[in-house]
Parts: sequence; structure tokens; C-alpha cells
Amino acid sequence: MISDIEQKKLQKLARLSFSNDEAKILSDKLGNILGMINQIHEVECENIEPLRSVSEIYQRMRPDIVDVPDLSEDLFKNVPSSQADLAREIKCFVVPKVVE
Repeated sequence: MISDIEQKKLQKLARLSFSNDEAKILSDKLGNILGMINQIHEVECENIEPLRSVSEIYQRMRPDIVDVPDLSEDLFKNVPSSQADLAREIKCFVVPKVVE
């Protein structure tokens, strides 16, 4: 159970206001929540390892090998000849400026 002083402090911090009836209900609910938290503190968990996953399935990992060849020469085949050398050198497309 939460005291009236604690409840008023919580209302001020949360910038909430309740009528006396609502405050009583809120106090009872918060008291129940604090009781549940106290029950959790009573659980023995000294030698328990942290849970990494809810399933015990081993995730197979594939090797990180690049299997796609370098396609840059194929990509730059359609670049106009005046800009082809620059496009191949910096490996990007040069396009005209478009302003809407």
C-alpha cells in the first residue's frame, strides 16, 4: 500500500490529478504491483546463466565469401564516351543536374 504522501508526490511528478476515489483505486493497484515486484525479488537465481535465446536451435552460419564477380565494367558499358573514363575511375555515374 502506498501512503498518501507518496501518492501525492507521484501525482506531482507525473503531472496527473485524481479524485479521492480514483486515488484510492490507484493506490491499491500500485500496491499490488509493488507486491508482485517484491515476490520477484524472493526468487532464487544465484547460479542461473543468462538466457541467450528461447530456443535451443543452433544457428548455422555460412562462410562470408563473395560469390558475385565485379560487375563494374558491365555497368559502365552504357556511359557516354565523353564521361566514361571519369565514371570508371570514380566508380559512379555522372548525370546532368535536374532542378524542379
